Parts: sequence; C-alpha cells; structure tokens
Amino acid sequence: MYYNSAICSKYEHDEIRLRLMHGTNCTSFCHCATLASHDDATVTYYWERQNCSAGTQFDSSKGVCNHVGDFVCEGNIALAYLITTSLHP
Repeated sequence: MYYNSAICSKYEHDEIRLRLMHGTNCTSFCHCATLASHDDATVTYYWERQNCSAGTQFDSSKGVCNHVGDFVCEGNIALAYLITTSLHP
C-alpha cells in the first residue's frame, strides 16, 4: 500500500508516476512527488495520496479518474471474478 510517508524511486517518479491506492475502492490513487532536493543534487520522492472527485474512480489503465461504470475498477477485479465464478460454476 502506498501512502504519504512511503518513499518512491526516481524511476517510479519518471516512468510510473501514478498508482492505485488499494483498499479505497478505486476512489484514491498515489502520485510519486518530490519530497526534497538535497545539496548534493539528489532528490527524495514520496507517494502522495490523491482522491478522485465524487462519481469518479481511478482508472489505472489510463492513469486518470474516470466516470464510475466506464471501466472495471482494478481493485474490484478479484471480487468480480468470484461473483462470476460462483454464478457460473
């Protein structure tokens, strides 16, 4: 899980940038942001929590908050699989 005090890497900052915050039903995501620039030219990054607006959820396939129902929430895939398999053995 990612949250305000978790450190992320330069690679995550430059290449990944955004990740779903698990356990939030896709209503929150984390953004790898700059925490501090140091005198030796190194930079420390951290995961900063962001919330989607009402009626939207984080669509990890597009990296944006999208309208509920326009996609399958990544955090609900396992639940959808269990429901489908229990209905259709």
